[in-house]
Amino acid sequence: MLAPEQRHSLELRIDQKVIQAARLLQYNTVELENAIEQELVENPALERIESAPDDSDVHQMMPRRRNIEFIYEGDGGDASDVEADPISNAVDESLTLREYLSRELHAQLPERQYALAEYILDNLDERGLLPGFNCERASLETGASPEEIEEVLRVLQSMDPPGVGARSVQECMLLQLRYLHEQGQGNPLAEQIVERCFPRLVAPSIRQIARELRASPEEVANALKYIRDALHPYPAYRFRTPWGTPSSAHQSIIKPDVIIRRNPQGFEVEIVRPRWILIVSPQWREQYEKIRNNPSAYPKETIRQVEEYVERAQRFMRNIEIRYRTLYRVTRAVIDHQFAFLETGSHTFLKPLTRTQIAAQLNVHESTVSRAISNKWVLIPTDDLVPFSDFFTPALNIQQAIHEVIHSEDPFHPYSDQQIADILYERWGISTTRRTIVKHRNRLHIPSSRDRKKRR
Repeated sequence: MLAPEQRHSLELRIDQKVIQAARLLQYNTVELENAIEQELVENPALERIESAPDDSDVHQMMPRRRNIEFIYEGDGGDASDVEADPISNAVDESLTLREYLSRELHAQLPERQYALAEYILDNLDERGLLPGFNCERASLETGASPEEIEEVLRVLQSMDPPGVGARSVQECMLLQLRYLHEQGQGNPLAEQIVERCFPRLVAPSIRQIARELRASPEEVANALKYIRDALHPYPAYRFRTPWGTPSSAHQSIIKPDVIIRRNPQGFEVEIVRPRWILIVSPQWREQYEKIRNNPSAYPKETIRQVEEYVERAQRFMRNIEIRYRTLYRVTRAVIDHQFAFLETGSHTFLKPLTRTQIAAQLNVHESTVSRAISNKWVLIPTDDLVPFSDFFTPALNIQQAIHEVIHSEDPFHPYSDQQIADILYERWGISTTRRTIVKHRNRLHIPSSRDRKKRR
């Protein structure tokens, strides 16, 4: 645990540009438009070109990917064009970090692990950390195995804000560094410093750390700056509901983020984009190229300003494209699982599906899937506008599974509680204990195997 003075030294906000890709991914269409407007105001090198459907010259400039996505060009209508239910559209800005994490954990975990998730969240402090949390002690208190508790903890630690659920400030910073690495913003030397030299971070000796890690003093100095700029030891202080927007003016508007249409070959996916496109201003791009070709001809301040704005614009546009591509991939993967629901529009045809399954299928992190669907809406072929989260349902209810196993047993040779636990794992991959079976069986008012046994 860091002393109070140490906390003060390390308590720095994460650089917003480092997490920009993740933020843009979790924005819905209305929020994205708002973010783009803000970026246009702040960055003179970013420019918007108004385009029309028949403007072929402009469309040639638009970044399109053949066989990857169809583009829906929204008309940018105002709120009066949208038929919205003011109750279902209301955003609960009072959602706490614990409530948000509970909601996300219930969406990602099988029901058998809900109680473990709540137990872990009960130990979360106001900083978003689990100081002194021990899986062995938690095992004694919950009856679950340490491995299962560790499994739920790993899911919690994969969520926003990065570093949440860490058992120490050091682990919190390592989780953030690994998250940044997944986003392509990693720094291996910074990770080594936090892992091996953490106690010395308050007043680090650059030369001593450089000798220990066999790096140059300049590399260590840059890594320490990265740590100060990119990390925050208390993740709860960075919590913001994924759908929170700077302005409340847009909160009553619902627009589809994805449109799924039926065609003779199956389903096509349209990712909603504005009609206009973003480019780097030709004047700024020309100046940027001149500086790159002859940097000695320009003052350092001019070079810094031009490079900063142009590269910021390029990064912003690239991150928006990543958002579209990721949203498309997640949608296509979901369609493969929820074909019957899309055909009928009936929620009774939804199959059990978790974010973890989609993440494994796409080889991405669970938090990426969570951000991609967060507070987003899908227009399905039945013309219903549904929350993207509706496509995800928990795995088979453990009580339903127990009931099904007992219903199919031989009444003259009923299954013991341990046998039921084994069958649940063999049939559905539900890992549980005999004790848990007894608890759920009693809730269902199902007698023990001895009392269920029929006499010949």
